[in-house]
Amino acid sequence: MNWVISATLFLSVLNAALCFNIDPVAWRALSNSAAGFGYQVVQRQSDLLVSAPLEQYSQNERGKIYKCTTSPQNCQNIKFEAPYFAVNMSLGLTMKSDSRAKNTVVCGPTIPKDCKSITMYNGVCFQMDRNNFGPFIPSSIPECRTQADIAFLLDGSGSVRSTDFQTMKNFVKDLIKSFLSSDTQFSVSQFSTDPQVHFNFKKFYSSESVETDIDRIRQLRGWTYTAKAITHVVNNVFKQQSGSRPNVKKVLIVITDGESNDRQNLRDATKRAESKNIVRFAIGVGNAFSEDAAKQELDTIASSPSDKHVFKVENFDALKVIRQNLQDKIFSIEGSQSSGESLEMEMSQEGFSAVYVPEGIQMSIIGANQWKGGYVQYTTGGQKVKTYEDVSLEPDSYLGYSMANAKTRRGSLTVVGAPRYKHRGVVVSVNRENFENQKIEPLASQYQTGEYFGAEVCTMDINNDDITDLIFISAPMYMEPDREGRVYVCRLTRLFVECNFDDPLVLRGHAAVKGRFGSSLAVLPDLNSDGFRDLAVGAPLENNGEGSIYIFHSEGGERISPTYSQRITGSEVQSGLKFFGLSISQSSFDQSGDELPDLAVGSKGTVVLLRSRPIVMVRAEVSFSPKKIPTQNVDCSKPLENTATVCFTMSRVSTVNKARAMIDYTITLDATRKPPNNRAYTSGKQQEQSGSVTVDLERKECSDIKLLIDACPEDALNELSNELKFTFNGSPSNTNLRPSLALQTQTSIYLLGFEINCGTDNTCVDNLKVDFNFTRSEVKVGIDELLNVTVTVENRGENSYNSRVIFTYPAGLSYRKFTIQQGRIECNSLDSEAGLSRGRTDCTIDKPIFKSKTTASFIVSYGIDTNSQFEREIFVTANATSGNQEHAPTSEHYQKKSIDVKYSIFMTFESSLSYNNFTFGKNDLKKPVQQSVKVTNDIRALNFTVVIRVPVRLGEKDIWVDLSSLQIPDCQKGNDEEPRGRDFVPKIKKNKVVDCSVATCRVFKCNTFLERLQSTTYKISANISSRWIQQIGLQSAKYLLTSTASLEYDKTQYIYFSTGSDNSPPVRRIEAEVEVYPEPDFTKEIVGGCLGGLAFLALLTAGLYKAGFFKSKYKQMINENAADGPSPGTDAGTTLAE
Repeated sequence: MNWVISATLFLSVLNAALCFNIDPVAWRALSNSAAGFGYQVVQRQSDLLVSAPLEQYSQNERGKIYKCTTSPQNCQNIKFEAPYFAVNMSLGLTMKSDSRAKNTVVCGPTIPKDCKSITMYNGVCFQMDRNNFGPFIPSSIPECRTQADIAFLLDGSGSVRSTDFQTMKNFVKDLIKSFLSSDTQFSVSQFSTDPQVHFNFKKFYSSESVETDIDRIRQLRGWTYTAKAITHVVNNVFKQQSGSRPNVKKVLIVITDGESNDRQNLRDATKRAESKNIVRFAIGVGNAFSEDAAKQELDTIASSPSDKHVFKVENFDALKVIRQNLQDKIFSIEGSQSSGESLEMEMSQEGFSAVYVPEGIQMSIIGANQWKGGYVQYTTGGQKVKTYEDVSLEPDSYLGYSMANAKTRRGSLTVVGAPRYKHRGVVVSVNRENFENQKIEPLASQYQTGEYFGAEVCTMDINNDDITDLIFISAPMYMEPDREGRVYVCRLTRLFVECNFDDPLVLRGHAAVKGRFGSSLAVLPDLNSDGFRDLAVGAPLENNGEGSIYIFHSEGGERISPTYSQRITGSEVQSGLKFFGLSISQSSFDQSGDELPDLAVGSKGTVVLLRSRPIVMVRAEVSFSPKKIPTQNVDCSKPLENTATVCFTMSRVSTVNKARAMIDYTITLDATRKPPNNRAYTSGKQQEQSGSVTVDLERKECSDIKLLIDACPEDALNELSNELKFTFNGSPSNTNLRPSLALQTQTSIYLLGFEINCGTDNTCVDNLKVDFNFTRSEVKVGIDELLNVTVTVENRGENSYNSRVIFTYPAGLSYRKFTIQQGRIECNSLDSEAGLSRGRTDCTIDKPIFKSKTTASFIVSYGIDTNSQFEREIFVTANATSGNQEHAPTSEHYQKKSIDVKYSIFMTFESSLSYNNFTFGKNDLKKPVQQSVKVTNDIRALNFTVVIRVPVRLGEKDIWVDLSSLQIPDCQKGNDEEPRGRDFVPKIKKNKVVDCSVATCRVFKCNTFLERLQSTTYKISANISSRWIQQIGLQSAKYLLTSTASLEYDKTQYIYFSTGSDNSPPVRRIEAEVEVYPEPDFTKEIVGGCLGGLAFLALLTAGLYKAGFFKSKYKQMINENAADGPSPGTDAGTTLAE
C-alpha cells in the first residue's frame, strides 16, 4: 500500500509542475483487424494513411495501405495494381511524407526472388498523391546473380594416364556447357613441373570453339608442383589484363591425382588466393588421398570449410558424379568474405527506410554488401542518381535502418542510422554533394552492446527558419537500472554534428523495466505557443506492452528541455491499447475543427487522434491598502490593519474562443520569515491564506484578504515579501477540451514596505560616529583572560536604518560576549579560521531604526588564548554602516586602534647546597666547592640571560684560592661589583651571611635559548680559601656564602608571570655553608686524666688484696693433701711430680 501512496504524491507534484498540452483522451480511435495495422501512420490534412504491412491477402500479396477518415469514421483499403515482381513485399513497412509536395512515399522492402541456391530480397517504393499510387521505384528488381570467373587447374603430371587426362578434359567441357547460359567466363591451365595457361578469360570470349581449344591441350607430364601452379594462376589469370572482372565471383578448381612435390609452399599459395577473394575447390582423384597427409594437402588447397570445398573420387570416370554438386556449390550463399563469397545487392531490401530530399527520394539498401547497408538516391521520376555505401563499416551494420534529412546554410546532409554496427550502433552523417561523412558514436565508456544506437534518427528545425537545429538519435534498447531506452540530443553546427558525448544531453522516459523509449520519434508543431517546435517520443513496451508517448518542449537557442512535459499512457487514451507509440505521424494537422493541430499515434490494430489543448496565460496581481505600513504615531500595543486584493486575469495565447479555469491560490505573508518571527498574518495568527476563483477570457476576478501587521516591529526597514502561488485547472468546454496554461511562473512575490519619515525629500541621511577604547594598556598573553573593547556609537544625523558596527580582530583572539551599556545591541561573531583571515564581529545598533540624536554604548569581550602568537602590537578596527542610501560627509564611521602585546614567561630554579669547615686562625687552608643551579623554562620558548653573581672578595681578603680558576661553563665573565658599604663585620656577625651586599662579587652572564619545558644547568666549581674568615673575628660560627642567579630578558616583549603586582622575576640564592672552629688546647685534659688513672688503680689494688687475691694457692693445696694421706695404690712420687 505504501507504494500506492508514494506514487500518488509523486504524480500530484508532477501534475502541478508539468504543462499538459495534449488531451490524453482519444478524440478518434480508428481500428482494423488487418495484421500490422498501425505500424506506420501519416496524417494528412483531411485523412490518415495507415499501413498494415503484415496483412497477407493472397499467396503472393502482403501489405495494405488504408485511408482513414474521421467523419465518417472508417478506414478503406487503397487498391492498386502492384508490379508483377512485387511479391509479398510487406507494403507499408515504410511510409514517409513530403510536406512540400503533399506526397507520401510507401515502401515494401521484402520482395523475395529465388535464384538457384539463394533467395534474394529486394524492395520497391511508390509515391502517393492524395488518392492514387504513382510509378514504382525502382522500375525493376535485379535478376539472379550468375556472374563468375572460373579457372580450371588440371594435373598434367606423369602419374596421370592419357585416358584419364582426356576424361578430365571432358569433365571441364561438360561443366562449362552447364554455365554457358549465364554470365560466366572460364580459363584452363595445366600444371606439372611448370604451369601452363592454355587460355585465359579474355581468350575465352574470343575463342570460336571452347571445346576445340580444350581438346587441343596436350599433357605436359613431369613432376607435381601444385603450389607453384596455384600461385601462377592467381597472379597471371585472375587479373584485369587477362580478362578477369572486378566484383564478380572468382572460382579456382584444382584437379589432381597425387601429393605435390612442393607441399611446403601450399599455404603461402592459398593465402595469395584468399587475398583476391578466390574461392577454391580441390578434387582429389585416386587412392593416393586415402592417406592423412594427402587429405591434409587437399584441405589446404581448398577454401574453408573443407567439407564443402573438397571432393574425393576413386577414379577420373567418377568426376561426372560430382559435377552437379560442384555446380550448385559455386553459387551457394555459404561462405564469407574471406572465402570470396561476399554478397552485394542480393539482400539489399531496398526501401527499408526512405526520406524525401530536395533532389528526390533516398531509399535505404540495408542488406547490401553483407548487410553493411547504404542508400540509393532517385529522382521523383524514378531515375537512379547515385548510391552511397560506406566500405569502412563492418558486415551486419544495417546502415539505412533509419534515415533523416538535415539542411544547413552550407549544404544538406543525410543522417543514416546503423544500429547493428559492432553490435552497438553508429550514425553516419553524409554530405549529399561530395559524400564526405562523419561517424557519430558514443564514447567507449558509454556505449552498450545491443543498445541499437541509431534505430531512429530525427531532425528538428526549432524555429521554422528552414534550417536544421537539432538531431535526435535513439538507442531504444539502452539499459539503465530502472529504465530502458534513451534519445541523444545533438546540435548541427554548419555541417558538423555535435553530440558532446563526454556530457551528453539525453532524453529519458518514466522508470520502467521494459519500455523501448525512442522506438519512434516525431517532430510536432508548436504545442505550447512559445514559438518553438516540440518533440514526441514513443515507448511502446511500457506498462507491460501497453505503451506510452512523451512530449518534450524546445527551449529555443538550439536547446530542448531534457524533462518531458507530458507522459501519455495507452490506458489514458483508450482501454485495451497495445504498443501505443509504435508509430507517430511526422505531420500534424487540425482534423477536429478547433484550429489546433492534432496528433496521430499508431498502436497494434488501432490509430488514435489526440487533440492539442488551447493555450492560455494567467496574470496574477496583489495590491495592498494602505500601500505602506505606518511607522509614526502608532500604538505599539495594537496590530495594524491592511487589506490584500488578489486578482487573476486569463488571456488567450493560441486560437480559442472560450475558455474557463479554476485557480487555486495560496498567499504567504512575510514569506521570508518563519513563525513566530513573521510580522504579518491573518486572523488566528495564520501566515498563509488560501482561496479559489473561476476565471474566463472576459474579465478579471479578484478577492480581498484582511491581514494584520505588527506595530513597531524590530525590523521596520526591510519590506514584507509576500508570496503568491497558484495552480491552474482547465475546465472542459462544450467539446470536452480543457485549456492548458502556457509555460509561465506560477509563483510571484509582492512587496509591502514601511513608511520612511525622512523629511520632505524622503531620503534619510545619517551621520554615524563610532569610537572605542581598550580597558587596559597592553595585552599580557598568558596572564590576561579577556580583552574588553568599550564602544560608543552616535547618530548625529537623521534616522539610520539597520545600523551596525563591524569589528575585525586578529587570529588568537576569540569572541566571548557583549555587554550592553546603552541601547539595543545584538552581536554575532566569526573567529579567524586557521589564521587565514581576521575575525569578524557584527553588532546591530537599535535595529531596525537607530534614531536621530541617539547614542549607544556596549562592551565587546574577546578571549586571549595562552598559546597565541601575535605581532609586537595588534589592532582592532570598527566600521559603522547602515542601510541608508546616503551618509553625511562628516560621518566618522571608521576607527583603527592598536595595543601592545607582551607574553608571559615563567622560570623555575633549583640549586645545590655545599658544606665546608675551617679552623679559626689557620689562614692557609683551602677546600673544593661544587655548586650548581638548574633553570627550567615553563611556558614558552625564548632567548634570555641568566645572571650569576658570586662573592669573590671580603674586605681585602680573597674568598677563593685562585680567582682565575673561578669559571662557569657556557657563561661570560663580566665586571666585579663592589658592595654597597665597607663596614661588613657587624652585618656578618648579625646574620652570618656573606653575599654581594658585603662582599665584592664577580658577575657571570649566561645567554641561552630554551624551548618550553626545556632546562639547563650551570655549575660553580673552585677551591675556597680560609684567609677571609679571621677578619670577621668569630672563632666559632656557621656562615652562608651566598651567590645569586637572576634573569634578564626583553621586557618590551615579555612579562614575568608572578602573583605579585610588579611581575618581577625572582632572584635565586646559591648557598655554600662554611663552618669555623677555634684551634683546640688539651693540657688540662691530660693532667686530669693521669691523676684520675692513678686514683682508680689504687682503689682497684686495695679491693683485690682485701679479697685475698694476692694469697698463695699452692701452699693451701699441700696442706690439704697432707691431711688426707696418700690414697691406696698411689705412688707418692708420681703425685709430687704432678
